[in-house]
Amino acid sequence: MKKTYLLLVLSLCAISATYAQDSARYTDATSFMLIGKGLPTNKPYVRLDTVQTEKFPQAVKYLSTNSAGVAVLFETNSKFIKVKWSVSHTPYHSNMTPIVHSGLDLYGKKDGKWVWAGVGRPVNKLDAESVIVNNMDSSLKQFMLYAPTYNALTALEIGVAPEATIRIPSKPGIDTTTRIVMYGSSIMQGASASRPGMAYPAIIARHTGWDVVNLGFSGAGKMEFAVAEVLATMKASIFVLDCMPNPTLDEIKERGYPFIKHLLTKRPEVPVLLVESAIYESGNFDQRIADVVRKKNALLTEIYTKLKQEGFKQLHYLSAKGLIGEDHEGATDGVHLNDIGFQRQAKKVQSAVQSLVKKSGGSK
Repeated sequence: MKKTYLLLVLSLCAISATYAQDSARYTDATSFMLIGKGLPTNKPYVRLDTVQTEKFPQAVKYLSTNSAGVAVLFETNSKFIKVKWSVSHTPYHSNMTPIVHSGLDLYGKKDGKWVWAGVGRPVNKLDAESVIVNNMDSSLKQFMLYAPTYNALTALEIGVAPEATIRIPSKPGIDTTTRIVMYGSSIMQGASASRPGMAYPAIIARHTGWDVVNLGFSGAGKMEFAVAEVLATMKASIFVLDCMPNPTLDEIKERGYPFIKHLLTKRPEVPVLLVESAIYESGNFDQRIADVVRKKNALLTEIYTKLKQEGFKQLHYLSAKGLIGEDHEGATDGVHLNDIGFQRQAKKVQSAVQSLVKKSGGSK
């Protein structure tokens, strides 16, 4: 009898929870706090507008519409969080999960730290709906919802219980007065993390509490001068340039010096950190790959040395040594990082960034 009663109670609770979720009250996410954007844009979830990318190559224009690093901050006392979202296209890349490509990733503040809460799993169509987290207590909690890394988020609604509060955080867990602007390759954009919050710029943002702008352009972070011109207009406490994987040796020779010097000249008050290309695991046995990576990093060292000799004291350098560990387990496909590699790279870059921001006096 007691067992039957317990099953009845559990069934009623499940029905009640399902009913509450079905009657969720939705709010457009643009009503809350948006972080991870270097410049204002007409479309909320793109990284750059068409006007800002007018002089960019077509590949960079397209990738600028990907929502990598963009996140929504809000707080609620709802017992569940449900989301509806739309993206621009459905194909996934073979070397990454659908969740990092087109899904959502939720973190919540717990005991003063950002703690993972759940994901919105995409489906093979443009529109998706998902309960991300359920059965929470009714205390007011702050959340950070990451947008897809390799897709363009075109619409996002956050659903809570009808009687619940949902609003902009009274004390945001990300300080937008300190902003790290990062420019780079697919590794920076987030390939091949398991989910959006595991891209290394996102990890750094959670650990520091600073706003981090992810301008990783997959296969297209090639230091075009037009990109440097746009970067120089952004509010930044530090610029991080981690783009060595993408340009060819000739492109580095041609573009590296004028690109970096433009940032240094236009923004003399802002430190610039150059990051060597992580040593490709695919070069463990492939001698040609290993040789190309060594030559790229050597060219970056030459450019750095030349600019330091010219008196640019705000220029700094981070070696690839130990960047993703020494056990050869940090990559998914020999080039793009897995979650272990991203955590290790985040730790190294974060240490350098925190030191430079502290020395330079913080926000710019």
